[in-house]
Amino acid sequence: MEQVKTTGNDMDDFDDAELEELYSWIDGIPLSRPKRNIARDFSDGVLVAELVRHCCSQKGLVDLHNYTGANSTNKKEENWRLMNRKVFTKLGFELGDDVMRDVITAKPGVIEKVLMMLRTKLNRAEWELKKQTQTKSKGGGGRKESDKPEADQYMGSPRGKGMKQDTTRGPDYPSIPKHKIIRSIAESDAVPRILFEEKEQECLAKDETIRILEAKIHRMEHLIHLKDVRIDDLQNRLETMRPTGVRRM
Repeated sequence: MEQVKTTGNDMDDFDDAELEELYSWIDGIPLSRPKRNIARDFSDGVLVAELVRHCCSQKGLVDLHNYTGANSTNKKEENWRLMNRKVFTKLGFELGDDVMRDVITAKPGVIEKVLMMLRTKLNRAEWELKKQTQTKSKGGGGRKESDKPEADQYMGSPRGKGMKQDTTRGPDYPSIPKHKIIRSIAESDAVPRILFEEKEQECLAKDETIRILEAKIHRMEHLIHLKDVRIDDLQNRLETMRPTGVRRM
């Protein structure tokens, strides 16, 4: 189980692009309270519970009635411990006591770490739920698909029964061209489903990393442009301040 950890200065762990993307994600979710200071606004855990309720379609994962707004440290801690036990552990991560203490006391940068981890786990949970739904919908009704390659299914079918096989040169498929047999085997579901789903999940994670890197590149290009404008402005000021008659080296 993954655990969110803190460092000396947690804000140093992020760049502007990552924070902008996180804040944009939060702004796109309707919450019961206005967001003025993210560290203080999320310190009692209520808005985090609302985020989970909005983003996760899994029923019963979070019950908003269990989380009430609080100013006291004890009540805030009660909310976070309940969420840690009832929600975060089901998503595959947890908060240590030091992290909960820093979130409750609104230490800068800690709630951002928690929310980034939460967003990643919510995306993964939604992906897994979607795959389960698709699997159930495919398995319900109609002819059940076999996990065997198409060529093996043919040999087990009524048409394929009784076909002669030579163990020295492989099965004898009458009237089926060899290139079609090879293609049918290659296109069959020969890869274990769990391996396929793991690879697909890796692709989703890499796509998200690519989007973050693209946002970083865009941010750096913007900063470079601002620096170029600043340099041009300073050069123009220098030209206007240069005494008349002084030649530029």
